Amino acid sequence: TLELNKKKKELQQVKETQQRKFLKQARKSNNVNERTSAEQILASQELSTQANKFFEIVTTFDSQKDWLNREKKVQSLVTPNVLLNKSIFNNGLDNTGRSIIETTKSHASFKTVTTQSAMVKDNQIEGIVHVVYEAWQDNHTSGIRTEVYQVKYSLLEHKFTDIQDLGMENQEADISYQK
Repeated sequence: TLELNKKKKELQQVKETQQRKFLKQARKSNNVNERTSAEQILASQELSTQANKFFEIVTTFDSQKDWLNREKKVQSLVTPNVLLNKSIFNNGLDNTGRSIIETTKSHASFKTVTTQSAMVKDNQIEGIVHVVYEAWQDNHTSGIRTEVYQVKYSLLEHKFTDIQDLGMENQEADISYQK
């Protein structure tokens, strides 16, 4: 199976190289439909790549310090107004001023994102992002969660201009697994 995995990886690299070549040609095409399609594909790929970077940082933490540092780590990926979104970036404290993460010994670990994008309009692309992450408290059972976000991404600034949490899609508990 090692040889098979190696061949799969090689095939994937050839596929990606060919795809980049075709997209580059299409962007230079005299055919407006080819150019538009290539730009849409590239914009969707950029949105997906940046969503992966952003949500990997946002949904991975082991301490209050990690929680608070998320904001600094994503500054290059978002416009300042996104950092004001308290559903994503808050101080992590309960109403008594104690750290929720430290009190409950909460942890989270990013798994994957799936993006669905709309058409590019006015150098901006909107999308729906499904973020899968694992969450657990101290040595308790872990759970796999899928959170859904609506995002707006500027292709001029190469940053998210708006991110709205639409809520949890599902939650699966793994009763056989403990951290």
